[in-house]
Amino acid sequence: MIQNQDITSFFVLFVLLVFSLFQIFQRVKLVYLFRSFGYHFRNILLPYNSDDLGVSGSGTSVINYFHYYYIFFFFLINGVIISYYGAWYEEGAFKSDNMSHKTFLSYFQFNSLILITILIRFLVIRFVLDLFINSKLKFLFYKNFIINIIIALLLFLNFVIYNLNPSYEVNYLYITFLVLFLLHFIFQTKNYLSYFVKLEVKEVMYFILYLCAFKLAPWIWLYSIGL
Repeated sequence: MIQNQDITSFFVLFVLLVFSLFQIFQRVKLVYLFRSFGYHFRNILLPYNSDDLGVSGSGTSVINYFHYYYIFFFFLINGVIISYYGAWYEEGAFKSDNMSHKTFLSYFQFNSLILITILIRFLVIRFVLDLFINSKLKFLFYKNFIINIIIALLLFLNFVIYNLNPSYEVNYLYITFLVLFLLHFIFQTKNYLSYFVKLEVKEVMYFILYLCAFKLAPWIWLYSIGL
């Protein structure tokens, strides 16, 4: 049997170790992330300025998303989403009952399918961005990625608190997730609005295509094969 507290403790130590290494080798990126964290929460009731946080639109074109720094957060974001899904799917059973190796393997295979789908989606989006999207929209997507990292870190911390506290039931996870999802919605919406006033009609159409074809379609497909 696999104890969930041991799995949680392992991932907490792993994340702390990675952040310690980032503090040494990727200090500039980490400082920018924490500046962004403070900026979004300080301005939660104020509109965003598309020129805030000191990253130029043209500068995003040279950002290497295949750098290990961004790859780590890509897996963190999607790993957290999968963890919440697993907790809800089993109605909190994984917390109170240790997983058998067979259950863990089945869960791992399902999660691998989701991660592969998300990875393919990411690669397709990168290809489309390089072909059709200008620097302003690339900047918009980059800031959305930073927002995703911020919310994922909060979700990760929240899941650790839930999983290590025996008195918290799965309803706690539902409520706290909704609160953090609302924050995510607010941050992303304000980010979109800060750019829409400067975008041309063609760019807005590209953005709508991005939402429909790349944001929604993969999840609808995964949901359909899961039924």
